[in-house]
Amino acid sequence: MIKTINLIWWQLDPHSSYEYDWLNSLLSDFKVNHVVDSESKVLFENAVIVANLSQIFFTKNGSRKEYDNALQQFHNYIGRYQNEGRRIGLFHLGDELYKEFTSFYKDLDFIFRAYYREEAHKKYQRCYYLPLGYSSGFCNGLVPRKISEREYLWSFAGQLKGSRYEMIEHAKCIPGGRYHVTNQWNDPNGLTTKEYAALLSNTVFSPCPIGNFSVDCFRIYESLEAGTIPIVEAKGVREALSAFFNPYHIVKYGIRDQKIWLRNYRYWEKAFSKDFPCPLIYNWKDLGRLTSSIDIENTSEKIQLWWKGYKQSVAQSIQTTIEETFV
Repeated sequence: MIKTINLIWWQLDPHSSYEYDWLNSLLSDFKVNHVVDSESKVLFENAVIVANLSQIFFTKNGSRKEYDNALQQFHNYIGRYQNEGRRIGLFHLGDELYKEFTSFYKDLDFIFRAYYREEAHKKYQRCYYLPLGYSSGFCNGLVPRKISEREYLWSFAGQLKGSRYEMIEHAKCIPGGRYHVTNQWNDPNGLTTKEYAALLSNTVFSPCPIGNFSVDCFRIYESLEAGTIPIVEAKGVREALSAFFNPYHIVKYGIRDQKIWLRNYRYWEKAFSKDFPCPLIYNWKDLGRLTSSIDIENTSEKIQLWWKGYKQSVAQSIQTTIEETFV
C-alpha cells in the first residue's frame, strides 16, 4: 500500500497557492512530499503533478503564444515520465474559462480537475471532478458557532461585477445583513482571509454569485466550511441562452467561444448529480422570498452532513485512485 507520494508543484509556489490547504486535507492519509519544480527537471516515483496553466491568461502579459510554449514544456515533462515507464497523475487547477487543451489527458494515468468539464470527463475514463475547496489559511479563521447563534442573516464580501450588482441590491433589502465591497481582486481594502472566515462563521446565508465565468467558485466551499447556508447562483435554459446570444459576449469573446457560456447550464446537477443540497437561485430578485422560505435549522443540518460526507468521498476517491495507480 502506498504511504508516501511526491506532489510536484509545476511552476507554482505551493505556499502562495489557494489550493494548498485543500489538497493537503484531501491527501491526509498519505505522507506528502511537496516538491517545487520550475524547470521540469525532477522525476519521482509515486508522483502527482499540480499544475495551473490558466495562470498565463491572467498575468499582465499573458498570451496564447506563452500558453502554447508552456503547454509544450508540460507535454515534454509528462513524456519524460512515459519514456522511463513511470506512472503520473495530475491535479489540474484553473481552466475556469475552458480555454485549455485537454488532449494531454490521454498521456496521464489519472486527472482530478477543477471546474466540471463534461466532455473531458466523458472522453477520459480516469478524469474526475475536483471541487475548488477553500483558500489556504481560511480554516485558521473559522469560529465554531451554531447557526441559531449567528449575528448576520446574510453577508457578502468581494468585488461587484456581472450579476453581483443585482445580487447586492436585492440583498440590501433583507434586514440583518452585512457586506464589504471591494474594487478589484486582492484589493488591499478587502477583508483578510482570517476576517472573511470569521464573517462567514457568524453568518446564516451566504449569497454565492457567479465568479469570473463559472458559477463554480471558492465562495461556495468556504461558505460550506464555515457552516453557512450557501445560496448558489444557477443557470437554466433561459439564462444559458440569454448569455449565448448576448451581443456583448459575442464582441468580447467571439462567436467561436460563445459555446463556453452554455457550460453553466445545469452545472450543479452535472457536477454533483441530484444530491447537491444547497439552495439554487436563478434570479437574484427572488433572494428575499427564497431565504424566508428556508427552514434554517433543518437545512443547515442537512447541508453540513452532506458536505462532511462529500469531502470524505472525494478524499477516498483520490486515495483509491493513487493506490491503484502506484501499486
